[in-house]
Amino acid sequence: MNRVSLKFRTLTFFCLLTQLAGLPLPTRAAVVTETNDAAVRHLIICVDGVAFSTIEEMRAAGRFKLFRAPSRMIAPFPSLTNLALGEILKPAGASESPGYEDNYFDVSKNKMRGGLLDRFRGGRFIKGTFRELFDYHPSAIKSGLGYAAPPVTTYLESLTDIVRLKQKFRSSRAPVFFAYTGASDSLAHLGGERMLKSFLVRLDETVKEIVREEGGRVEVTIFSDHGNDFKNYRRVSLKSAIRGAGFKLEDKIKSERSVVLPQFGLVGCAVMWTRESNEARLASVAARVGGVDFAAYEKDGVVYVVNEKGSATLERSGGRFRYRMTQGDPLELSAAVESLRRHGKVDGEDFIADADWFAATIESARPDVVRRVFEGVSERVQHRANVLVNFADGYYTGSASLDVFAFLQATHGNLGAQQSFGFVMSTTRDLPSHLRARDVWQAIGSPILRKSLERVEEAKREGRMK
Repeated sequence: MNRVSLKFRTLTFFCLLTQLAGLPLPTRAAVVTETNDAAVRHLIICVDGVAFSTIEEMRAAGRFKLFRAPSRMIAPFPSLTNLALGEILKPAGASESPGYEDNYFDVSKNKMRGGLLDRFRGGRFIKGTFRELFDYHPSAIKSGLGYAAPPVTTYLESLTDIVRLKQKFRSSRAPVFFAYTGASDSLAHLGGERMLKSFLVRLDETVKEIVREEGGRVEVTIFSDHGNDFKNYRRVSLKSAIRGAGFKLEDKIKSERSVVLPQFGLVGCAVMWTRESNEARLASVAARVGGVDFAAYEKDGVVYVVNEKGSATLERSGGRFRYRMTQGDPLELSAAVESLRRHGKVDGEDFIADADWFAATIESARPDVVRRVFEGVSERVQHRANVLVNFADGYYTGSASLDVFAFLQATHGNLGAQQSFGFVMSTTRDLPSHLRARDVWQAIGSPILRKSLERVEEAKREGRMK
C-alpha cells in the first residue's frame, strides 16, 4: 500500500470515529414538518442487502420481536440495488434506472457513465435517482468512507447511519419518514455475517427506543432490496474467455469485436454490451465459462437462454409465458412444465399463466425464474445490456481494485434464492409469505412520501405536470 493511500484511509477512519462519537443530538424543537401528534406515524427503513434467512436467524435469537412474521421479498433479476429499489419505489414515484448500477454503459452516448468522479460531482449520486425519495440517505462521501479500511470503517459507517437515522426521525414530525442505510450491504460483502448481525442488533435496539419514545404511536416497516449469500467465493474467468474468443474488452463499442463489461462492486452476475450481431456468439462463449449458470439475450421480443445443459427460449403473451426447450433444459423447468400440464395449466400454445409459473417455481433454486429472467433481459433499465450472465452460487466478478484490500464474504446479483430473497416486515401488518418487489409498496399501505409530493410540486412549477 502506498503512503498516500495509507494516509487517506487513516484520515477517513478518524472521520468516521468523529461522526460516531461527536454527532450532536437535535431536540424536539427541531421540527421540520408539522403533523398531529396524536396520529400514528409510519417509519420505513430500507436496509440494503439483508437476506430473509438472516432476519429469520435474528428472530430465532430473540431479535425484532416487535415485528410480525417477515415476508420473502423477491428481487428482480439481476438482484442489484438500483433495479430492486427502482421496482419497489416505482409506485412512490421512482423513475426507471438508467443502468444496472451507478456505473453503467450509456448506449446513446457510447460511453461509460456514473464512475467515481460522477458520484461525487454535482449531487448526481442523489439527484434524479430513487435516492431522492428518502428522508435520510447517506451522502456519496459518507458511503465511500466505509471502503477506506474495511471492515472496521464499514462497521463504523453502519453505526453512524443508525445514529443519523434516529436524529433525523426525531427532528421531523412528518407522518411518513423514509430512511435508507447502504452500509448493511457493505458489511455483508466485507465484514461477514457476524458483523452484519451486530449492526442489526443495534438497529433493533434503536427501533425499540423509537417506539418507546413515541408512546407506541408509530408503525415501523423494515425491508431490504435483495439478499446476500455468505460463501467462499471464486472469481469467474470471464474476461480471458471473451478475449480468447476474439473479442476485445473496451470502454466503448469501437468495432465488430468490441465488448463492454462494466466492473462494479463484487457481484454474482455480469452485464455486457456488444453489436447485436454478436449476441448469440458472446452468450455462447460466456455460457461455457466455469462458474456461469447461464447467459441470456433478447431478440425481437424473445429471450434466448443458453448454458452447458442446452438452450431454450422465453416468450410472453399478455400475462402468460412460454418456456420452449430447443436443446436440453437449461433452466431445469421440464418437471414443472409437466406437472402444470397434468393439472391443465398449459394452453394449446404451451403458454402458462404468470401466477401458475410463480407457484410452481417460488421454492426452487431459481425462484420465480420465468418472469424474472424474461423481464431482466428484456426490460428493467434504460440502457439494456446485450447479454446478461447469471453466475452459479459461490462465483463472482467485479472490481479488481476491491479484491486488493477486501476479502469477499458475501455477494448478490444472481438468480439464486439466497441472493434474491430480501425481506419485508411490519409491526402492524400481516404480509404474504412471498412478495415481488413491485408489490411491496401496496402491501405496506401505499404510503405517501413527503419527497414524492415535493417532486410533484416541483414538476408543476416547472410546467412538466398539469
